Amino acid sequence: MGDLDPETKSMIDRICRQTVDFKACEMMVTSQLSSPHADIATITNVMTKRALTFAGETLGQIQDYLLPNATDSRDKAVFLACKIAYKAVVSRLQSADQSFSRGDYVAMKAEQSQALAYIEVCVKRTDFFRRTPIIGVSYWARLMTKIASIAAHILAPP
Repeated sequence: MGDLDPETKSMIDRICRQTVDFKACEMMVTSQLSSPHADIATITNVMTKRALTFAGETLGQIQDYLLPNATDSRDKAVFLACKIAYKAVVSRLQSADQSFSRGDYVAMKAEQSQALAYIEVCVKRTDFFRRTPIIGVSYWARLMTKIASIAAHILAPP
């Protein structure tokens, strides 16, 4: 894909300025576009699907790697809480994707907000001073979901 057209670049900048990591956001959104021109509906759709992929991968890492290999009871408790939270995140993002397909943007935004709230459940269970792999595993799912949510609010303002 060539350079983004100015309108698309401006829209991506508007979204990414509202995230914690502008450069990562810009790279992720840009890499997902198949054309140098994308409207906000396309960006919302693509990023909702990408958030769902990252959430599913995060859940898989928690279930298949982190939980079975946890030796500390505190870590195990965090990973178990995150497993439950990420099952809900995946469910909410699946619903958001379906709502987008139906053109029900109000429901889509609500489902994305719920997904972000479930991600926060996992984040809040993590002890900042006791770093565990869940922080890294959760980072990308959280960022993608936030990008999708911001795009959705631009697509369908309150």
